[in-house]
Amino acid sequence: MLDRPPTKHSPTRESGRSLIWVLFQSVVLVTVVVFMVVQLFDPSKAAMAGAKRVDLAHLATEISDNLPWILTLMAMMMAGVFAALHLGLRPLRRISERAGEIGPATVSQRLPLEATPREIAPLVMAFNAALDRLEAGLRAQRDFSANAAHELRTPLATLRAQVESLLEPSERREAMEEFDRLSRLIAQLLTLAEADGDAPASVSFDLVETAREFTRDMAGAIVASGRTIAFDSAPDRWECRGAPGLVEVALRNLLDNAVRHTPRGSEILVTIDVFGRLTVSDDGPGVPSDFRDRLFQRFSKADPRGAGAGLGLSVVSRIMTLHGGEARLDPGEAGARFVLDFSRRGRGGRNTHP
Repeated sequence: MLDRPPTKHSPTRESGRSLIWVLFQSVVLVTVVVFMVVQLFDPSKAAMAGAKRVDLAHLATEISDNLPWILTLMAMMMAGVFAALHLGLRPLRRISERAGEIGPATVSQRLPLEATPREIAPLVMAFNAALDRLEAGLRAQRDFSANAAHELRTPLATLRAQVESLLEPSERREAMEEFDRLSRLIAQLLTLAEADGDAPASVSFDLVETAREFTRDMAGAIVASGRTIAFDSAPDRWECRGAPGLVEVALRNLLDNAVRHTPRGSEILVTIDVFGRLTVSDDGPGVPSDFRDRLFQRFSKADPRGAGAGLGLSVVSRIMTLHGGEARLDPGEAGARFVLDFSRRGRGGRNTHP
């Protein structure tokens, strides 16, 4: 199964008081109570009047005389409390780490109850129940998107055929562009539903061969659009585990994005370095600086009037998350440089460039 890289969570300032501090106060209180009980009921001081025993000056003298013993007792009690907390909270730390690994790609996982202390079992059960409701909601949303996209395909194709037969050739171009835009939107919705759904079976594949063959398949259309394209790889191969079909979808989206946002005559380059980072770069105008922060958000477009739906890069990011990698935009002097980082999910072969 494709998985999601674990995330680390650290305590925030909004966290409650430490149990160590609460128990330290309890230790101090218990020490004071024990000291007062000893002062009141010590047989060796039977001849002393009760009022004298609780006199502040007398108590101060007793505390001063017995301070080493009092501090030793408190230290031993705190050591015992700390050891008990360390051992008792160890299962809770493991559960917390497990909870931190649960994300959209692994929402079907649940926290284990077998090693859960009885006192916090209700909390774990409530958390698992919340995950059940969240998973059901996400699944319903995915199913709706996928079903809607499937149901739209056939009537859209029928409508396109009817429009082509009714319009004059001079009027068809604009209508066909709109149909193409709707077709791309439906295809992206289906891909997004697939990527958001249950992780597909993981197989072993060669990233270099997959990228080379797909770039070759796309080259004809890219050259016909007036751009040039080239492929280069530092390693002979890069063995990965994942879904090669989804990797091809991510590469297609980046290449389509490069064609759509570069002028005719631009050069598009697909490369893979020795660390397994697949890069799609171009020498076009690049990505506007005010758009980079929301580049991979769904339905986010630099040009609201553009032909795209704003889903392509979010699909790329989702696919890379499923593969335990990262999709990002690297800074460059000119053009755009998108990186699909597979460095953590594979290994390379002999370099072709010494």
